[in-house]
Amino acid sequence: MERFPTSRRVLYANGHFGFSILDNIYGAYLLFFLIPPEEIGMPDLVDNRPLLLGITVIGLINIFGRVVDSLADPLVAWWSDNARFRLGRRKFFLVTGAVPFAIAGALLFFQPDPYTTSLNAWYTAIVLGIFFFLYTYYMAPNLALIPELSRTVAERIKITVTQAAFSIGGAGVVLLGFPIAWEAFRAAGLEPASGFRGAVLVLCLLAAVSMLLSGLVVDERRFSGSRSSQVGLIESLRKTVRNPWFIRYMGGTILYWFGFNMVRAVIAYYPIVLLGESPEFQSMLMATLFGVAVLVFLLVPTLARRYSHKQLMLTGMLSFAVLMSLTIVIRRLGAYASTGALIQMGLMGFPIAILLVVPNAAVSDLSEIDGHRSGQNREAMFFGTQGLFMKVNYGLALAITAGLLGFFGRDAAQPLGVELVGPVGAAFVLIGFLIFLRYPQADIQKELADIRGSDGPRA
Repeated sequence: MERFPTSRRVLYANGHFGFSILDNIYGAYLLFFLIPPEEIGMPDLVDNRPLLLGITVIGLINIFGRVVDSLADPLVAWWSDNARFRLGRRKFFLVTGAVPFAIAGALLFFQPDPYTTSLNAWYTAIVLGIFFFLYTYYMAPNLALIPELSRTVAERIKITVTQAAFSIGGAGVVLLGFPIAWEAFRAAGLEPASGFRGAVLVLCLLAAVSMLLSGLVVDERRFSGSRSSQVGLIESLRKTVRNPWFIRYMGGTILYWFGFNMVRAVIAYYPIVLLGESPEFQSMLMATLFGVAVLVFLLVPTLARRYSHKQLMLTGMLSFAVLMSLTIVIRRLGAYASTGALIQMGLMGFPIAILLVVPNAAVSDLSEIDGHRSGQNREAMFFGTQGLFMKVNYGLALAITAGLLGFFGRDAAQPLGVELVGPVGAAFVLIGFLIFLRYPQADIQKELADIRGSDGPRA
């Protein structure tokens, strides 16, 4: 098969720009939109008072959406692994899923009532389930192309680094640009909620174009060579979850993402509640974080040649946990709180860059080993199973975050809920660190080297 050329690799990886826009609109702004701080002047759209066992309505909405959609992960992965579409078993999903995924992302912010009602809660839950199904429909086949389009460790790292760079770009557009766009719409005369929705629509349009282009440049007949696996759904899922290396990887990585998702869910509250700044200060915080992350991306290919996936992940987890825990003290720095927050965000650029690059390369390695052992190309099932755990992870992380805000406060007068998100998230990341200590990196590298011969990874 032909080597995947650099120009196509960049265009394929660009799909992560659009995906990241949608992922960050949901992760950073849905909670903020449904239960905004009083200082913003927007009404609550969903009741967030703690219910049974302290879980709030928003927590239940996210758990419901994630659990329902998690059932779709292995189904879509199996469907893609076994597909025989003329467009290609991966490309079909990318081309047909891009626009519906973007539309669902926009609809998350168009509740039917302009005030707190149960109808808004039901609407949000249903649309969230659809959003996450389309999330899987697009992303599981997209990620499955990584091991299929790369032949060596160097090629794989190039793809995942390029994807991560686009992911940071998408996150930057949302977390830096969204506050500016929102303010521009308000300055044009729109009331806050309408301006918010206007900014969402612009970003979702960008996301749709990016993701559609990603699928159009892939030609599986020329560059992939992988064939339909023809393995039953239950059998394929069972083989994946019984892979001990994959389960150890998942245990640590999921908790790394858990902490990240908790922090991301409150980033819009950060400048208003903890720093006494305007919403636009979020752009400065994110510019600092992403600026450092981009610098780290430039170093990742070199780091990947000198250090293993395990070493990079453990370093990222430990540093992230320490930095997250500092959230509890930021407000107590007084006049230096904003400076402290900028330093904290800048240092977080390293662990976040590692989180965006290394995991997909690690899953690609594990799926390659499995394919070589079994003779069956089940790459999508590995990413789909990861997605299954990730969806539940996202839901639980947001539910815990919503619970902290509901119990302890989310306004400048009652900021403890926002402050606690950092250290609570750090505790989960530390547990992930302990699990990942058992990841068998040496055995994985040895088997990959045997498979690839002289092109094998560094031992």
